[in-house]
Amino acid sequence: MPKTLSQMKKRLEEAMSQANDAEEIIPLLKKVIAQYDLIPGDLFDQSHQAPKLATQKHPKTPITRPQVQAVYQDGNGNTWAGRGRRPTWLNEALERGHTLENFKVPSKRVSRAK
Repeated sequence: MPKTLSQMKKRLEEAMSQANDAEEIIPLLKKVIAQYDLIPGDLFDQSHQAPKLATQKHPKTPITRPQVQAVYQDGNGNTWAGRGRRPTWLNEALERGHTLENFKVPSKRVSRAK
């Protein structure tokens, strides 16, 4: 770690020189790689290559969530389960003077025999 201003300046000049070298070398490397159709294995031995991502043997099955029953419904088929933000259709109806109870879907509870 540089401690004096002159050491810091020297380190900065070295870094800038390396950056300039890279700006000149990288396009040349890209040109040669394309010209000879090289792949990483041609340039690097296996120990220097980046680790490969694990490939999936089986496609992922989509996550299925249980269907939530509608708690509120209007005459136009709009529904809301009572979760998350209240939908626009319901907010507009409430502004017109309706209540949530006007849109409540009757529950279909089945009593179980004991």
